[in-house]
Amino acid sequence: MNTTDASTMFGDDALRRKVSLVLADDLAAMIAGHEHAEVRTLVTQAKAHGGQQEARLLNGVRLPREKAAAINATAAAWDELDEGYRPATCHGGLYTIPVVIAEAEATGRTIAEVLAAVVVGYEVVTAFARVLPAPRPLVLHPHATLSPIGAAAALTWLRTGDARSTLAAADVAVTMSMAGPFEHAVSGAQVRNAWPAAGAMLGFLAADMAAAGLGAEPTSARETFARGYGHSLNDAELDHDFAYWAILDGYHKAYATCQYTHSALEASVELADGALAGRSIDDIRDIMISTHPLAYPLDNRSPLTTLAGKFSLPHVVSAVLATGQTEPSTFDEHLLADEAIDRLRQRVQISPFEPLPPAPHDRPARVTLTFTDGSVADATCLSAIGGPDRPLTESHVLDKIARLTEPAAPAFESFARSLVDGPMVDQRAWSLAMDGALG
Repeated sequence: MNTTDASTMFGDDALRRKVSLVLADDLAAMIAGHEHAEVRTLVTQAKAHGGQQEARLLNGVRLPREKAAAINATAAAWDELDEGYRPATCHGGLYTIPVVIAEAEATGRTIAEVLAAVVVGYEVVTAFARVLPAPRPLVLHPHATLSPIGAAAALTWLRTGDARSTLAAADVAVTMSMAGPFEHAVSGAQVRNAWPAAGAMLGFLAADMAAAGLGAEPTSARETFARGYGHSLNDAELDHDFAYWAILDGYHKAYATCQYTHSALEASVELADGALAGRSIDDIRDIMISTHPLAYPLDNRSPLTTLAGKFSLPHVVSAVLATGQTEPSTFDEHLLADEAIDRLRQRVQISPFEPLPPAPHDRPARVTLTFTDGSVADATCLSAIGGPDRPLTESHVLDKIARLTEPAAPAFESFARSLVDGPMVDQRAWSLAMDGALG
């Protein structure tokens, strides 16, 4: 990695297209996230505090780079539409992109340099996630534990292009990892959306500290994650030779909910279009969701915040059964207090999907409806769209980006499409590209 630069890295056009798609997907999630009232309040607070106007938010406001990265990270996480990584529980794009674009704008970097830094930061943070995997069910949320690592690694690569410096910053960031409880997402504590923001700011701090000589230990990751958090050590990952960049395993989300709910969501769509067609949801007596272990804790039947709804199997399934819709607005706050949907949520039971199939069908769901007349209907989804065996195509992701950004930034679609389809190594200044993308 010491000799890798943008020109050699993107000799592989598949890699260039993939990182461009990840970048555009997460930027679109940021644009949509900036429309929420809480994010708007963060922007108002930050403007009041003043400081250098050196990097922009995805709504056009300029702030100090660390603050811009933090608020953009919060916005990107808000709607559960950012890109993810299936081989381990990690959102490599979310943890790297906010800091990279802020630093790039503040220091006059190019699109090619932005893309290269995202690839490297993604590689580093996902390696930590694979080597030190979290126990199941999840106790801590990866947005808290991993985000400082991805941020520090991506930022340091952008600044130095040096592997030793990048890994040294990642080791420092490991010691700044946060113990954010996964249960907070299920209960709907919206501080969860602040953890990527804190990770972004800690990434700047870790990069600066490492560069100044305030280093960590080679054992920092094991002591923090294995001894501190109780994660296991995957020795097999340490023996793997490099085969391809981890970002090529990234997935893109079609639905604005926790990915662990997506198979149940798709099974519910099948029922809404089939067995429920022409019937009232009041005819449903019981709902059984048989699912995979990662989804077992998502059992909140009375979600009070949008975040809680997105992490609630009872709510996601009930909302889809009641509306037959899967658009992002289906999982907004307005349906949380719907009385008919609440009645459905209270009828949900969650059980194991047995036997659990191997990957890529390791996140399946079966939704079984029992009606008041005693009849039964069920639907099964072994793997939701977006998974390794059913990836969203570039066209689907770009169409999603267009839908998300059209209201607030209609020019962004053109930028996204040109980024993916554009020249092999794009040397345009990042800041100038954003001028056009955000209008």
